[in-house]
Amino acid sequence: MELPPIRAIRNLGRFIEIVSVLVRHGFGEVVDQLRLWGYIPRLKRRTIQREEELRSEQSLAYRLRLALEDLGPTAIKFGQVMSTRPDLIPVEIIEELTHLQENVPTFPSEVAIGLVEGELGRPVTELFAEFERTPLAAGSLGQVHRAKHHDGTPLAVKIRRPNIVREIERDISLLKFLAAQAAQTWLAPFDPPGLVQHFTRTIRRELNFRREARTIQEFARLFTDDATLYVPRVYDDLSTDAVVTMEFIEGCRPSDDECLSRVVATKPQLAVQGTHIFMRMAFEFGFFHGDPHPGNIRVLPDGSIALIDYGMVGMLSEDNREQLVDLFLAVAQQDAARAERLVRRLGRPSR
Repeated sequence: MELPPIRAIRNLGRFIEIVSVLVRHGFGEVVDQLRLWGYIPRLKRRTIQREEELRSEQSLAYRLRLALEDLGPTAIKFGQVMSTRPDLIPVEIIEELTHLQENVPTFPSEVAIGLVEGELGRPVTELFAEFERTPLAAGSLGQVHRAKHHDGTPLAVKIRRPNIVREIERDISLLKFLAAQAAQTWLAPFDPPGLVQHFTRTIRRELNFRREARTIQEFARLFTDDATLYVPRVYDDLSTDAVVTMEFIEGCRPSDDECLSRVVATKPQLAVQGTHIFMRMAFEFGFFHGDPHPGNIRVLPDGSIALIDYGMVGMLSEDNREQLVDLFLAVAQQDAARAERLVRRLGRPSR
């Protein structure tokens, strides 16, 4: 394949970092096949090639996960999105990617407070009755601080990482370049450009916290008469594109058996409620929470289920819903071939 001009790479420093990580985790052959060495200065190339690779005793899937974690927020998110594509990604890789962690370092409290005050236009001492300086949790796109409303309501304030939009746009540009290269190799069946396009749509939506606020409010409207799902209240006057403030949800994690023992509903009842919630989302609304891992689920004392972190949502068209019904029937009838065909059709992104 013809080598694109070096001007196609807008950030050579980050590009060199990506190549270094790939080599270090045993993907030197991929670097060769993509002909990436031609873009790296000779002296730096020698340094990278001397780096010790992780060898075959570690599986490809495991090494891929480590490489994505080393590359930071954009790569971690890319891996998480890939893990939702069983139509394209082998099952052993998907299983490994589901273990991707977002235990990235927090950013300083002073920076977080400065971002909140800059976005909302007032000091945090005026905006909130209390604001905890120590973050409650941190992810690749932002971190959460606990706070208290002036009316006494406990709050969760999610703050977008400084410069994260610029960093992700930089990495998307490089991903598109790498995907175009990969599409001309044995990786073509995995549709690299399609994966990057799907990822780009997903992460740009997730970066807009005001969009997440609207999503939460839409879920509250849809489930207003359904007591099985509790949707946290969003505070519009304390939310912007880079800050979203919502009611803090106290509850049990699904894995906390001791806490669940104090809930009025049994585990089988909770399983039925969870199924009911997602069936309504998929088949009645065609609008569903796209990241329902255990860390985003809380069980409340009355047995209702709360979902948190609505940054990633999905849509199902009428055709998709009909295909999903067909898939359930194929599974019930143990028709594996038909089920596989339907999974591939459902997973194919719209262009």
